[in-house]
Amino acid sequence: MRIGGIHFLSKLAPYYGPHYGVGAQGCLRGLGLIYVISFWSLAAQVVPLCGPGGLLPSGLLMDITRQQQGEWAPLFMPSLLWLSQQPLMLLGLTGLGTLAGLGLLYGFFPWFCGVLSWICWVSLLQFCQPWLSTPGDALTAEVGLLALLLVPPFSRRYPNPSRMGSRITGILLLNGLLFKVLFSSGLAKLTLGDPSWADSTAFYRFFETTPLPTAITWHAHFLPETLLKYGVWGMVFIELILAFYVFLPRTFRNILAGAVGVESFLLLLTGHYGFLPLLLILLAFTLVDDVSWRRLLPDTWGPTASISLWQPGLFSVLILVLMLPLMIWQTYLKNEDSLLPPWKQTGMVLGHLRSSNRYALFTQIPEQRREISIQGSMDGRQWVEYRFKLKPTDPQTLPHMAMLHLPRLDEQFARLAAAIDPEKPANPPLWLFRLVNGLMQNDPAILSLFPVNPFPDAPPQYIRLAVYDYHFADPVTRREEKVWWQREFKSFYGPVFSRSAASPE
Repeated sequence: MRIGGIHFLSKLAPYYGPHYGVGAQGCLRGLGLIYVISFWSLAAQVVPLCGPGGLLPSGLLMDITRQQQGEWAPLFMPSLLWLSQQPLMLLGLTGLGTLAGLGLLYGFFPWFCGVLSWICWVSLLQFCQPWLSTPGDALTAEVGLLALLLVPPFSRRYPNPSRMGSRITGILLLNGLLFKVLFSSGLAKLTLGDPSWADSTAFYRFFETTPLPTAITWHAHFLPETLLKYGVWGMVFIELILAFYVFLPRTFRNILAGAVGVESFLLLLTGHYGFLPLLLILLAFTLVDDVSWRRLLPDTWGPTASISLWQPGLFSVLILVLMLPLMIWQTYLKNEDSLLPPWKQTGMVLGHLRSSNRYALFTQIPEQRREISIQGSMDGRQWVEYRFKLKPTDPQTLPHMAMLHLPRLDEQFARLAAAIDPEKPANPPLWLFRLVNGLMQNDPAILSLFPVNPFPDAPPQYIRLAVYDYHFADPVTRREEKVWWQREFKSFYGPVFSRSAASPE
């Protein structure tokens, strides 16, 4: 059944662009690449993090879910991990997700490959906590679900972009998702976030306290204060003002796409935020219609621009009616309990699938950078640090660029250190005790999470966790002392662990 063409839509079509074939296919192929990178990155870490002998086994979280939900637990937390939590299952999900992502990238049964990748990602997302808890992880699931509306289910290959352009339902929902991410983040910055966003000083501390900085972060921190203030204004302007360009004609949408692309590229340069910047670029890609691409691309590449009127089907209208109000509601950080049926039920189902989320990006900025250093010793007097892959440790080095890999242990350690309150006693999480125990046994799986084992011959007798405040060395100190960081010892986090003792000292 088709809903007939409406006269005013035909008037608006030339200005909004009814065809987004290039954007749709580019989004799907880009999502396939992100799936490949994400699963490949996770495959090297998932067993020591979530396996039966890992830092926080997925089976432990499943047992807790069973206790809370009873025999209906699989309905509340859908996941293929209910079948098995063994390493073979974890690696199988990452491997299957990688292969399906390749199929989505190259256009081999793209819809089914997209479904497989999404199922594998949601299955891991459910029970690999807290390791898969970044905004980019949640956004991957949400984009993966909505992107399934961009391609016909039974296509063996991607259709020509000119034939994909009429599948506008997925484009509208992805545009709505971009608006939700931007506007809710901007609103949270000014209402719930750090006061430095309101007084334009957020970037004075933003780069120095970035959880996983890059080699460029130091240079960004020492930009002129005026330029840093303009940067804050620019980010807030994009999120609170330019976000509404989603609803405006072609020129405005193209401006928003360019602004989000620039902001995302700068995020890629100045920090390791997982795959969040890449996903924002994908969402920006869906703003540009075929007419605009026709002006940018060579005449011999791509489809002919079309301005034929979109004629939505009944199913498309139903999806839009259910999803768009839910997105608008989440933009204002409301609770689904106050929604009316059927939107309440829709929000609950998507919430159980981790595919309908709220976003408040970069709202809180720590007052100073705090780091936890793992130090081992054979005699209790001479201590050697365990280096991390991307988290700052050695003051003389800055982390390298690693856009294609996110060390989950580094990210979680940075989050734990930022939450330390010096006025309260330490309460280390369970996974930290498991980490220390693995290091004291020179467990190969646990050691694979670190770039180097400082105790290759025998495991350390003692391990302690030292807390430091880190500050970027100013340019003069950097030039004279050849250091990037200056750090100051603050305290120890938790007890000193001894391999010979039955319990921590």
